[in-house]
Amino acid sequence: MKKNLVVLSMMAALAMMTGFAFAGAGIEMRINVPFDFYLDNQLLPNGEYIFQMDSGNYATGSHVVVVSNDGKENRMLFASPGTDRSTDFNQLSFNKYGDKYFLSSILIGGHKASLKVYGLEQELRSQMNKKQSTVTVAQK
Repeated sequence: MKKNLVVLSMMAALAMMTGFAFAGAGIEMRINVPFDFYLDNQLLPNGEYIFQMDSGNYATGSHVVVVSNDGKENRMLFASPGTDRSTDFNQLSFNKYGDKYFLSSILIGGHKASLKVYGLEQELRSQMNKKQSTVTVAQK
């Protein structure tokens, strides 16, 4: 009897894990960022990146995975999800302070992920006399 219960429990756990794997599949874009940029407080080099937004049990855009083309950089971000259907382009928006760029939002297929402002960016924002500018990198 105990053996049957263990087997049934393992089968149920496996079925749930398979369901979560399929439910977590989301949307993604591959885009070239032509300048070095900060993700939170970490400086990432320019180059091609893959941005993936999870869906499933969460709002699309609440979890974002960023992977560099060479696989050296791999980050998971928690963001404020939203939508923006005003453009057909996938895009990244950066806040620019002098020569420093900070990723601020990601838009893929009308789903938007807005990132929080952290340490270094907060410092630069408070030191700047003028408001930061915004730079957008887009693709169709």
